[in-house]
Amino acid sequence: MKKVINASIGGRSFALDEDAYNRLSAYFDHFRSRLSSDSQSAGEEIMADLENRIAELFDQGIGGATYRVVDFDLVRKVVGQLGMPDGSAEPIGNSTDAGPSSNSGTGASASSGTGPDFSYSGEKGEAPKRLYRDSDNKTIGGVCSGLAAFLNIDITIVRIIILLAILLWGSGLLVYLVLWIVVPLAKTPAEKCEMRGLEPTAENMARFSEYKKK
Repeated sequence: MKKVINASIGGRSFALDEDAYNRLSAYFDHFRSRLSSDSQSAGEEIMADLENRIAELFDQGIGGATYRVVDFDLVRKVVGQLGMPDGSAEPIGNSTDAGPSSNSGTGASASSGTGPDFSYSGEKGEAPKRLYRDSDNKTIGGVCSGLAAFLNIDITIVRIIILLAILLWGSGLLVYLVLWIVVPLAKTPAEKCEMRGLEPTAENMARFSEYKKK
Protein backbone atom coordinates (compact mmCIF):
# COMPACT_ATOMS: atom_id res chain seq x y z
CA MET A 1 0.00 0.00 0.00
CA LYS A 2 1.31 3.42 -0.97
CA LYS A 3 1.24 6.56 1.08
CA VAL A 4 -1.03 9.28 -0.37
CA ILE A 5 -0.11 12.96 0.07
CA ASN A 6 -2.54 15.87 -0.33
CA ALA A 7 -1.00 18.91 -2.02
CA SER A 8 -2.22 22.29 -3.24
CA ILE A 9 -1.15 22.96 -6.85
CA GLY A 10 -2.27 26.11 -8.62
CA GLY A 11 -4.84 26.73 -5.89
CA ARG A 12 -6.40 23.29 -6.37
CA SER A 13 -6.19 20.31 -4.05
CA PHE A 14 -4.80 17.02 -5.38
CA ALA A 15 -4.00 13.65 -3.85
CA LEU A 16 -0.68 12.24 -5.08
CA ASP A 17 0.90 8.93 -4.27
CA GLU A 18 4.32 9.16 -2.64
CA ASP A 19 6.31 8.40 -5.82
CA ALA A 20 4.33 11.01 -7.78
CA TYR A 21 4.78 13.63 -5.04
CA ASN A 22 8.55 13.07 -4.86
CA ARG A 23 8.85 13.30 -8.67
CA LEU A 24 6.85 16.53 -8.80
CA SER A 25 8.86 18.04 -5.93
CA ALA A 26 12.10 17.22 -7.73
CA TYR A 27 10.75 18.83 -10.92
CA PHE A 28 9.89 22.04 -9.08
CA ASP A 29 13.39 22.14 -7.55
CA HIS A 30 15.03 21.62 -10.94
CA PHE A 31 12.77 24.22 -12.53
CA ARG A 32 13.55 26.87 -9.91
CA SER A 33 17.27 26.25 -10.32
CA ARG A 34 17.00 27.13 -14.05
CA LEU A 35 15.20 30.41 -13.47
CA SER A 36 17.23 33.61 -13.68
CA SER A 37 17.97 35.28 -10.35
CA ASP A 38 17.71 38.77 -11.96
CA SER A 39 14.03 39.19 -11.16
CA GLN A 40 12.45 37.38 -8.24
CA SER A 41 8.96 38.65 -9.08
CA ALA A 42 9.19 37.35 -12.64
CA GLY A 43 10.33 33.98 -11.33
CA GLU A 44 7.36 33.82 -8.97
CA GLU A 45 5.05 34.72 -11.86
CA ILE A 46 6.38 31.87 -13.97
CA MET A 47 6.15 29.41 -11.06
CA ALA A 48 2.52 30.43 -10.51
CA ASP A 49 1.72 29.93 -14.20
CA LEU A 50 3.56 26.61 -14.14
CA GLU A 51 1.49 25.38 -11.19
CA ASN A 52 -1.74 26.50 -12.87
CA ARG A 53 -0.79 24.62 -16.04
CA ILE A 54 0.12 21.48 -14.09
CA ALA A 55 -3.21 21.67 -12.25
CA GLU A 56 -5.04 21.86 -15.60
CA LEU A 57 -3.18 18.81 -16.94
CA PHE A 58 -3.78 16.87 -13.73
CA ASP A 59 -7.50 17.63 -14.00
CA GLN A 60 -7.47 16.33 -17.57
CA GLY A 61 -5.48 13.27 -16.54
CA ILE A 62 -7.84 12.23 -13.76
CA GLY A 63 -10.97 13.33 -15.61
CA GLY A 64 -11.82 15.96 -13.01
CA ALA A 65 -12.60 13.26 -10.43
CA THR A 66 -11.70 14.39 -6.92
CA TYR A 67 -11.45 10.83 -5.62
CA ARG A 68 -8.71 9.71 -8.06
CA VAL A 69 -5.07 9.78 -7.04
CA VAL A 70 -2.42 11.36 -9.29
CA ASP A 71 0.14 8.64 -9.91
CA PHE A 72 3.77 8.65 -11.00
CA ASP A 73 2.96 7.92 -14.63
CA LEU A 74 0.74 11.01 -14.93
CA VAL A 75 3.30 13.25 -13.23
CA ARG A 76 6.02 11.99 -15.54
CA LYS A 77 3.91 12.70 -18.62
CA VAL A 78 3.06 16.21 -17.42
CA VAL A 79 6.60 17.28 -16.46
CA GLY A 80 7.91 15.77 -19.69
CA GLN A 81 5.41 17.92 -21.58
CA LEU A 82 6.30 21.15 -19.78
CA GLY A 83 10.09 20.82 -19.62
CA MET A 84 12.54 23.44 -18.33
CA PRO A 85 12.23 27.25 -18.74
CA ASP A 86 15.30 27.45 -20.98
CA GLY A 87 14.31 24.48 -23.14
CA SER A 88 17.14 22.31 -21.86
CA ALA A 89 16.81 18.78 -20.54
CA GLU A 90 15.87 18.31 -16.92
CA PRO A 91 18.75 16.99 -14.77
CA ILE A 92 16.98 13.81 -13.75
CA GLY A 93 18.60 11.38 -11.36
CA ASN A 94 17.71 7.73 -10.95
CA SER A 95 15.96 8.48 -7.69
CA THR A 96 13.43 10.85 -9.30
CA ASP A 97 12.64 9.48 -12.76
CA ALA A 98 13.29 5.77 -12.56
CA GLY A 99 9.70 5.18 -11.57
CA PRO A 100 8.14 3.65 -8.49
CA SER A 101 10.38 1.44 -6.42
CA SER A 102 10.33 -2.22 -7.31
CA ASN A 103 9.00 -3.24 -3.89
CA SER A 104 6.02 -0.89 -4.05
CA GLY A 105 4.01 -3.49 -5.94
CA THR A 106 1.30 -1.11 -7.15
CA GLY A 107 3.13 1.42 -9.29
CA ALA A 108 2.22 1.84 -12.95
CA SER A 109 4.96 1.68 -15.51
CA ALA A 110 5.81 5.06 -17.04
CA SER A 111 6.36 3.40 -20.41
CA SER A 112 3.12 1.44 -20.41
CA GLY A 113 1.59 3.74 -23.05
CA THR A 114 -1.68 4.10 -21.11
CA GLY A 115 -3.26 7.31 -19.85
CA PRO A 116 -3.66 10.72 -21.48
CA ASP A 117 -1.32 11.83 -24.26
CA PHE A 118 0.26 15.20 -23.56
CA SER A 119 2.61 15.22 -26.55
CA TYR A 120 2.91 18.50 -28.42
CA SER A 121 5.34 19.63 -31.11
CA GLY A 122 5.56 23.22 -29.84
CA GLU A 123 5.07 24.71 -33.29
CA LYS A 124 3.20 27.99 -33.62
CA GLY A 125 -0.48 27.80 -34.38
CA GLU A 126 -1.13 24.21 -33.24
CA ALA A 127 -2.59 25.05 -29.83
CA PRO A 128 -6.02 26.69 -29.44
CA LYS A 129 -5.88 30.49 -29.57
CA ARG A 130 -7.75 33.06 -27.52
CA LEU A 131 -8.20 36.73 -28.31
CA TYR A 132 -6.36 39.05 -25.92
CA ARG A 133 -5.08 42.59 -26.09
CA ASP A 134 -1.31 42.51 -26.49
CA SER A 135 0.40 44.21 -23.54
CA ASP A 136 3.90 43.99 -25.08
CA ASN A 137 3.30 45.60 -28.48
CA LYS A 138 0.48 47.99 -27.75
CA THR A 139 0.38 51.58 -29.01
CA ILE A 140 -2.85 52.58 -27.28
CA GLY A 141 -4.86 49.68 -25.92
CA GLY A 142 -3.21 46.67 -27.53
CA VAL A 143 -6.29 45.82 -29.62
CA CYS A 144 -4.56 45.87 -33.01
CA SER A 145 -1.53 43.90 -31.86
CA GLY A 146 -3.81 41.39 -30.16
CA LEU A 147 -5.86 40.93 -33.33
CA ALA A 148 -2.67 40.55 -35.36
CA ALA A 149 -1.42 37.80 -33.06
CA PHE A 150 -4.80 36.06 -33.06
CA LEU A 151 -5.20 36.22 -36.86
CA ASN A 152 -1.48 35.59 -37.47
CA ILE A 153 -1.09 38.60 -39.78
CA ASP A 154 1.19 41.63 -39.76
CA ILE A 155 0.24 44.20 -37.13
CA THR A 156 0.65 47.01 -39.68
CA ILE A 157 -2.16 45.57 -41.82
CA VAL A 158 -4.52 45.51 -38.84
CA ARG A 159 -3.67 49.08 -37.89
CA ILE A 160 -4.26 50.28 -41.47
CA ILE A 161 -7.65 48.54 -41.60
CA ILE A 162 -8.70 50.05 -38.27
CA LEU A 163 -7.49 53.50 -39.34
CA LEU A 164 -9.36 53.32 -42.66
CA ALA A 165 -12.51 52.18 -40.86
CA ILE A 166 -12.24 55.19 -38.57
CA LEU A 167 -11.57 57.71 -41.37
CA LEU A 168 -13.97 56.40 -44.01
CA TRP A 169 -16.91 55.03 -42.06
CA GLY A 170 -16.45 56.28 -38.51
CA SER A 171 -17.53 52.92 -37.09
CA GLY A 172 -13.94 51.78 -36.65
CA LEU A 173 -13.52 53.89 -33.53
CA LEU A 174 -16.60 52.36 -31.94
CA VAL A 175 -15.42 48.84 -32.76
CA TYR A 176 -11.98 49.62 -31.34
CA LEU A 177 -13.44 51.01 -28.11
CA VAL A 178 -15.75 48.02 -27.68
CA LEU A 179 -12.87 45.59 -28.18
CA TRP A 180 -10.74 47.61 -25.77
CA ILE A 181 -13.44 47.17 -23.13
CA VAL A 182 -14.46 43.52 -23.66
CA VAL A 183 -11.17 41.87 -24.69
CA PRO A 184 -8.92 41.07 -21.72
CA LEU A 185 -5.29 42.17 -21.62
CA ALA A 186 -2.71 39.36 -21.83
CA LYS A 187 -0.77 39.80 -18.60
CA THR A 188 0.69 36.45 -17.64
CA PRO A 189 3.14 34.36 -19.72
CA ALA A 190 0.49 31.66 -20.12
CA GLU A 191 -2.00 34.15 -21.55
CA LYS A 192 0.63 35.52 -23.96
CA CYS A 193 1.26 31.98 -25.20
CA GLU A 194 -2.46 31.35 -25.59
CA MET A 195 -2.82 34.59 -27.58
CA ARG A 196 -0.25 33.36 -30.11
CA GLY A 197 -1.43 29.76 -30.33
CA LEU A 198 1.56 28.42 -28.42
CA GLU A 199 1.26 25.59 -25.96
CA PRO A 200 2.04 27.08 -22.53
CA THR A 201 5.08 24.94 -21.85
CA ALA A 202 7.74 26.14 -19.43
CA GLU A 203 10.03 27.19 -22.29
CA ASN A 204 7.30 29.10 -24.12
CA MET A 205 6.08 30.85 -20.97
CA ALA A 206 9.64 31.88 -20.14
CA ARG A 207 9.88 33.63 -23.51
CA PHE A 208 7.28 36.16 -22.35
CA SER A 209 8.45 36.66 -18.78
CA GLU A 210 10.03 39.86 -17.54
CA TYR A 211 13.36 38.28 -16.73
CA LYS A 212 13.77 37.17 -20.36
CA LYS A 213 13.26 40.76 -21.58
CA LYS A 214 16.13 42.16 -19.53
